[in-house]
Amino acid sequence: MIRYETHWPASRLTALAAALAAALAGPAAAQEAAPAEPLPTIALPEDTPPPVAVDAPEAGALEEVIVTAQKRKQSLQDVPVSVGVVSADTLSESASFDAGSIENFVANVQIDADPQGPVVGIRGFSTETDNVGFEPAVGIVIDQLAIGRSEFVPDGLFDLDRVEVLRGPQGTLFGKNTIAGVINFITREPEDRFTGDLMLTGADPLQRRAEAGVTVPIIDGLSARAAGVYWKKDGDVENSTLNRKENSFVQKAGRLKLEATPGERWKISLSSQLSDTSVDYNNWQLYAASAAALSFAQDYDASAEDNPLDAHTTQNTPGYVNRHSNLSRGVIEYDAGDWLGSHDVSFTTVLGHAGFSIRSYFDIDTSAADIINTRFNVDYQQNSIEFRPSGKADSLFGLGGGVDWTLGLYAYGADLDSHLDTLAGDNLLSFAASCAGLQALGLPTRDDCLLNALPHLPAIPLNDQLLRGFSQTTESYAAFGQMTWKLGEHLSTIAGLRYGWEKKRADFDTRKVGLGLVAAVVGADTFTEHLERQETDISPKLGFQYEWSRELMGFATYTRGYKGGGFNATADNADNLSFKPEKASAWEAGVKSRWLDRRLTLNATVYYTQVDDLQTVDNQGTSFQIGNAATAHLEGVELETQWRALRWLQFVSSLAYGRAEYGSYKNAPAAQEDGDAETQDLSGKTLSHAPKLSGALSPIVTVPLPASLSLKLAADLSYRSGQYSSVDLDSHSHQDGYWLVGGRVVLLPDSGSWSFVVSGNNLTNERALDLVFDHAVFANSYVAQQIPLRSVAASIQYNW
Repeated sequence: MIRYETHWPASRLTALAAALAAALAGPAAAQEAAPAEPLPTIALPEDTPPPVAVDAPEAGALEEVIVTAQKRKQSLQDVPVSVGVVSADTLSESASFDAGSIENFVANVQIDADPQGPVVGIRGFSTETDNVGFEPAVGIVIDQLAIGRSEFVPDGLFDLDRVEVLRGPQGTLFGKNTIAGVINFITREPEDRFTGDLMLTGADPLQRRAEAGVTVPIIDGLSARAAGVYWKKDGDVENSTLNRKENSFVQKAGRLKLEATPGERWKISLSSQLSDTSVDYNNWQLYAASAAALSFAQDYDASAEDNPLDAHTTQNTPGYVNRHSNLSRGVIEYDAGDWLGSHDVSFTTVLGHAGFSIRSYFDIDTSAADIINTRFNVDYQQNSIEFRPSGKADSLFGLGGGVDWTLGLYAYGADLDSHLDTLAGDNLLSFAASCAGLQALGLPTRDDCLLNALPHLPAIPLNDQLLRGFSQTTESYAAFGQMTWKLGEHLSTIAGLRYGWEKKRADFDTRKVGLGLVAAVVGADTFTEHLERQETDISPKLGFQYEWSRELMGFATYTRGYKGGGFNATADNADNLSFKPEKASAWEAGVKSRWLDRRLTLNATVYYTQVDDLQTVDNQGTSFQIGNAATAHLEGVELETQWRALRWLQFVSSLAYGRAEYGSYKNAPAAQEDGDAETQDLSGKTLSHAPKLSGALSPIVTVPLPASLSLKLAADLSYRSGQYSSVDLDSHSHQDGYWLVGGRVVLLPDSGSWSFVVSGNNLTNERALDLVFDHAVFANSYVAQQIPLRSVAASIQYNW
């Protein structure tokens, strides 16, 4: 039995209750002053249905795509933001069930869905989240609830409606830590009729997945939807020492939604989601090892080698990641109609709680010898409330034309507790007495020193550990507003502002257990520390929007983004404990257009972003070096197109070309390949995980068949150019550009009541590096992780 409890501090509950009462007092007064005739019910921004077809001007026109990129329901073509949208159908048909697959359909997006620390980037701008003191550069929103951490990304991709990717700073409406953009996950809502769906998937390599959802009308004005998924999948990397596939996992998740309309003006939506994931971790491989390191590893498993692309490893520790998450949110919407001179006024209150617990243990030396292991545990809880009125006015205090406006208040509190512990293995002394061990200690030693001729010492349990404890509490408050004001028949101005205040408190506790051998190797000291920091931020947005016609719109905007400063959660000593916030100034100009009687959409955006005090995290094996680079800049162009060339032929594409480079970074950490150098000058060099060119293209052919059947055939092609995966730009971490080829064949009736799908990903079995970092134990050696290999899947779906 699963038991879930939410604990809210009394002071926080009181504050939130007062805010909610204030939120509802205004609408209640407005209702008393409303006209006697009932006002029509308004479709609120958050009540967004799946992308639907509107009345098309010509047969064969593309369907209208509805998004909530500005926290209200709008056509994608009317939003002055660079937005990429992936439908649930596209993801399910291609058997793309994890968040990492989104980058195969939306250009200029980078997602590493690592089970213990996902990293999300947009436009080549991301933050390494293995150090939990750092907050993400990309905001995550799930069903209107802003999530403070990226760790939730792997848990909610079931019963989806669509995914929206908002590129560029979104701080005015979405707040801090959206300096690179926002990814908005929208799941399916209950309907007012009995419906259901079931999808079963099998794949090679071994994969079994069952996803189901059902909507039940309970009484008039109250419906419920229950959805869940069971997913079991084998990993790609063969561990010959343990005889298992690394990165194999089992995920079980469920979501319950209730939707009530207790009157023409009210709508209440409640939801709760639980997820449980167990992973055989990790899928790391030894790479470019020194001769001494490789010789030592082969002494414990003769099959050990350092090819990072052969999907083979020899780790002796049966590592794991066990992740549990919960998410609950309530949305209260009130349609006030005409209120204080405005029309179509609505009041929205979003209450939310989210939390996760991660327990992980893994082999940090990536070999069959038991040298060093790592234990990483983290617990996180957040509570938040947002009150947001929005509406329309005929003018701005009698000036100009119509105004669409949104205002809001936001409060957020979070508690985080983590432990990153390094533990000595039973073969540590044997390693220390080897040629590889002497090299790791920095002693001048030949790869074939005389120690290689001696037998290894027996396994000796040492109980020697380095324990890094870190806890942090966060309080954050904000007020914001944004409007679009028509200055004339075609020209509108966009203005927005957000003011935020934040306070963080952190406690450090780094201790040694045993003789302190591990601490000596990594250079760690015993220390405790308590630190506090406060920050304020003002994030404005200014711009213009010009509508030449219903089919052609242009925009130009200036925005500021902000990512909070914080503390080094993996510090080895009392130095280098904190880092400053980073801020971005972004300029964008774009065109959104429809052509050929709406059979072609062409959206283009050019952008330039200047980042000051860029936060950097360099993974150095057992710890992280942190800092703030002086400046960085991002610039480029993005294209999104859909074209229905013929009634039976459609093309969907996303393309981006850009540069993400350091402006000035003179004291960057040196790469391991640079020998004894401690720093290097990376000014003018590229950021990591920042390909200059990325794109996706899907040609789709639909063929009618007898018996009211259709056959849909699609190829999913994606490309990303060369990039580095290490902050220090070590040449070993560079991956040349490569293509990924996927495809899907879908058989379905015209009624859409069922479908049968055969799909494939990475059909050419491309082998490429996804991540490379310095080896934590072996000197002059690396660890690598490769992209997923080829998979072929078959799915059957039934809808009622």
